[in-house]
Amino acid sequence: MDDHDEARSRFLRGMWAIVDEHGPPNGQTHQVGEAAQERLLALGAAPEDLRAFARMVAFESLFAALHFLDDPGPGDPGWALVETSGGEPTGRLVQGLYEDLGPDR
Repeated sequence: MDDHDEARSRFLRGMWAIVDEHGPPNGQTHQVGEAAQERLLALGAAPEDLRAFARMVAFESLFAALHFLDDPGPGDPGWALVETSGGEPTGRLVQGLYEDLGPDR
């Protein structure tokens, strides 16, 4: 595995850790989630309540992912989101996005 592949793997492991905080870490995210949705609807849960809950989980995951970009944790490599123009980096880093992310945009 070259450095490029290793960096991609580390970053994706960090992203999957965020997903695993919000659901089953067994690789069956969609199957388990769809079955849970069907059970909740059968029990009388309102579809709008399920959407509101899903939005909350999506928000928490997005917040965690944006925070991970700025602070991956001790001993891990850092990451950077950079602005590009015409496919070329402009030299401007985009940082602290989680600070401006409000749950009610």
